[in-house]
Amino acid sequence: MAGARIGVRLGAGQARAALVGAGDIRHAACGSGDDRTLSRMLRGLAEGTPVRSVTWDVSAELDPATAGSPVASLRVMPRPPVGSGHPSPLLLALAGHRAAVVGGHDLFGVELATLDIYEVLRTAAAVRAEGMSALALTATGALGCPDHELAAAELVREAFPQLRVSLSHQVGGLGLLEREAATVINAALLSRAEQVVERCVVISGRLGGSTSAWFVAGDGGRISAERLRLLPVLGLSATGAAALTGAARLAGVDDAVVGLAGPDGLAVGHVRDGLPDVATDRPGPGGVRMAVPQASLTPIRGSHTATASAFALLAEHDQHTAVIAVADTGPDGDPRDGDATDRARAAAARLPSASVLVEPSAELAAIGAAGTEPSAWLDTVLYAETSEVLARKQAAAEQRALTLVAESGARLGSERVVSSRAMSLSFLRSGSYRLVVRAGGRAEDDA
Repeated sequence: MAGARIGVRLGAGQARAALVGAGDIRHAACGSGDDRTLSRMLRGLAEGTPVRSVTWDVSAELDPATAGSPVASLRVMPRPPVGSGHPSPLLLALAGHRAAVVGGHDLFGVELATLDIYEVLRTAAAVRAEGMSALALTATGALGCPDHELAAAELVREAFPQLRVSLSHQVGGLGLLEREAATVINAALLSRAEQVVERCVVISGRLGGSTSAWFVAGDGGRISAERLRLLPVLGLSATGAAALTGAARLAGVDDAVVGLAGPDGLAVGHVRDGLPDVATDRPGPGGVRMAVPQASLTPIRGSHTATASAFALLAEHDQHTAVIAVADTGPDGDPRDGDATDRARAAAARLPSASVLVEPSAELAAIGAAGTEPSAWLDTVLYAETSEVLARKQAAAEQRALTLVAESGARLGSERVVSSRAMSLSFLRSGSYRLVVRAGGRAEDDA
């Protein structure tokens, strides 16, 4: 088995791993609290097999409710509101210091107010005095023009080098509240992400110098350790996306409607061109809606019969292959949970013969993690007076997405634009567009 991959899911005091290569799948599980034990597990899993990469699903390790540190949240707006708090209890808990300063642009890059640099520095000084180590900066119109975020960040870093700054335009997303939520959560997870990423990189390296370490992103692709350190919010909600990827891979299809069977019901999603369907502005940790992509999963609760009937109805109206997969493991670490298996079989019995029942020999999310490919997602706003200008700016954004894919270890020439949509925002201003680009590629270590 040449060029095998390992996928690992950390969480709930357990590590579940799968080695995938040349049609063979191996499974292993252990308690994840001891690095030495985890290293032994991976070495045992890879015994006699050269492993090219280990891809980690660390979304459970980055739960902001338990792993987040209090940070400061600074809005840059032309007219700061009287109350600058976010309606989410989780965000209110994480943003221990909230402030607003004058500044910002509109979505098309027009400056609405001059940045108050003195108030930025006063806020940063107050944040350091309170002992906080990170600041989340969210400026109005940063998608169209990030100049005020960049200028404020430079000021803060020069005056207070120990203060880490998270910028909303690096996350992307149209809604101010959703972008701010993602930026605050990102800042709150920076310290925890450093620890988790370093641990995973070190353990992966113990398999040999040629073994690389990667991380599953919420959009179902993989990203580098460096990118996860900078943007840990991208690693949230990765398990569902990895499970969808694993189900499609095991079913041998690139396009499918997938039902992930658990003991409490089904989670229904779609896979297109080998990648899970994802969307922004979906409830994330603590029910917070964030401007980062995550798998579009619809839960179906009820008895085996009720969930089977509902999924059969959905599959009947979908043109792609229906895949039903056992997605849960048992409490002893066995890859199959009895109730989840019964639910999957009940659903498969109602589906047409062309459908596929997947009962994996290892945890589905770990298999999916091993099979993830480099990806990138950009969500931004642009202004174009003519179709020629739009095409030129859209091509530039697509090239940026392809560059991010290459940085995630894509094989040269395999990078591709999966989707690129320019949606008119003419209700705001004629010639304005929201551009969403998704890109992917094949990894250098493709088995």
